[in-house]
Amino acid sequence: MDLTRRIAGTVAIVSYLVMGAMLYFTVVPGADGLWPPDFHLRGYDAASIADFVNVIRDEASDTYAVILMRWDRIFIVSLALWLALTGWRGGWMRYFVAGLAALYTMVDLAENVAIFHFVRVAILDPDVVRVASHLTMAKFASLYLCGLVLIVHLRRSA
Repeated sequence: MDLTRRIAGTVAIVSYLVMGAMLYFTVVPGADGLWPPDFHLRGYDAASIADFVNVIRDEASDTYAVILMRWDRIFIVSLALWLALTGWRGGWMRYFVAGLAALYTMVDLAENVAIFHFVRVAILDPDVVRVASHLTMAKFASLYLCGLVLIVHLRRSA
């Protein structure tokens, strides 16, 4: 299990760095310096995200689609696996950590699909943007909660 945890952690870090490079060198410059919606911690609405959707150029949009549908999926799953395996130690809290990691995974993957839909597939539908915004906020909340519970669990089991 230790080897699996290390591999998951390494894959999470590498995929995070790859996505960061793709965002920094292609997506953000191709969107006139605007950050993608999944970086808005407190959510967004159709009006606030319209600039990003309207100005992003084709190459940057293609790169962002690859991030959402490939690299971020790898990152999400490997990070959640690392969180769950790191917290898989004695006591009942390990189930809570694993459950929160699974919740984070489902919310973040759903967020990516919603964002992909309004950035690449269809017009900027305010209802889809609203759902994506709530998923973005839920993603950060579930990830932070999982991290906090993991820290408490690790401190109690040490």
